[in-house]
Amino acid sequence: MNWSLLNGDVTVSDLTNFIEQVKTLYTSLGVLAAIGLPYLETLFPVLPLFLMTAFNILSYGIFFGYVYTFIGTVAGTIAIFLFMRYISTRHFKQKWQERKNIQKYLNWIETTHPALHILVLMIPFSPTFWINYSMGLSKMRLKTFILITFASRAIMLVICIPLGMTLISLYEAGEFGGVQILWLTITGLIILSSIVLGQVMNHRIQMRKA
Repeated sequence: MNWSLLNGDVTVSDLTNFIEQVKTLYTSLGVLAAIGLPYLETLFPVLPLFLMTAFNILSYGIFFGYVYTFIGTVAGTIAIFLFMRYISTRHFKQKWQERKNIQKYLNWIETTHPALHILVLMIPFSPTFWINYSMGLSKMRLKTFILITFASRAIMLVICIPLGMTLISLYEAGEFGGVQILWLTITGLIILSSIVLGQVMNHRIQMRKA
């Protein structure tokens, strides 16, 4: 893969070539990667799900890109819950519960309505990693957790679609035009709003009294 994008001067041609290289690499890994990478991201949030959704959409189209990402992220989220609830040792659970931020999340989870859980978890840059692990430690029923997960992830991935459309539009056109600028503006506004809302919700949870 050509990493010339890391240099100072970047043209639209460089960007489209880079997108083509990533798309080729992504599709060569197959469907297992399209599902597996979002699954791993849920367990170890190194790369944003936003970006993985975008490249899944670019590589497999809106429908299948959305479905593959949804399957991966939902499976990963449920795996976390099952591990924390049924597989992890008592000592491991106690270590997690002793963390001050986990105590805050547990209090929030057990004293608020599931509709609010969906609202927070559907925001792309909310503290989903900590909330997912905390839900496994809470008294929440598995059925309720699965419903929250399906609803919140479905909405979150819809919010991620504009970034995928930005890449598709740029890739197909090979230049920045009105359509590309429109999708890029929508994507930027969504990312900025998500970061702000995620930070606000996390602050409110952390400041909530037990």
